[in-house]
Amino acid sequence: MSIFDDLLKNALGGEADPAPTQTHNLLQGALNLLNSAGGVQGIAEKFKQSGLGDLVASWVGTGENKPISAEQISSVLGRDKIDALARQAGIPVAKGASALAEVFPSLMDKLTPDGILPDKSQLMTIGKVILGGLGVAAAAKAAASVFGKKDEEATAAQAAAEAASAQSASSATAQAAPGGAGTASYTVVKGDTLSKISKHFYGNANQWKRIFEANRGLLKDPDKIFPGQVLRIP
Repeated sequence: MSIFDDLLKNALGGEADPAPTQTHNLLQGALNLLNSAGGVQGIAEKFKQSGLGDLVASWVGTGENKPISAEQISSVLGRDKIDALARQAGIPVAKGASALAEVFPSLMDKLTPDGILPDKSQLMTIGKVILGGLGVAAAAKAAASVFGKKDEEATAAQAAAEAASAQSASSATAQAAPGGAGTASYTVVKGDTLSKISKHFYGNANQWKRIFEANRGLLKDPDKIFPGQVLRIP
């Protein structure tokens, strides 16, 4: 289950796992909303005009994502649009604003790896990488490839190649990870902390305990991890 599945499950009350199509359609709808609002830059300006610039700044930045309420996101994006998005995703209309409030900060976070704002023309290309479940690292690769070239067809092809390569690597990692389905593995590099790794995989640095508990046989102290260690990511 991806971080977006977890977030949607929380928004729906946590009684049952959301269907994969619900999560996918909700994210696709959110991307369409972003695109129609002028991309990341356009939506950031709308939040600023509504007095919520500090929230979007936290999502685009590299720190903790600040939460947004259903009422706040409705005031910025419009209740009618959110209701239509909920119908498209196959979730109760009454839960649409809550669901979008849960997933939107993480979506914005993954669309802006390392604080880089994608051009509106490249938004949907980066979005396709995220919809494929490849996460921040692959999004960053695709962003780097599309931002560094001017020819639109070449950039789209390059991003698609990066996504396919990352998809293959991601699948191989998940299959090789100890603990079976639902886990992945991550090799610690210099400068890593459990909070930083948690932010990378879950969009929330405060989820580091999940990683620590899954690696109690390897880690004795959550503040002491070392380059080269291979961690299970539940």
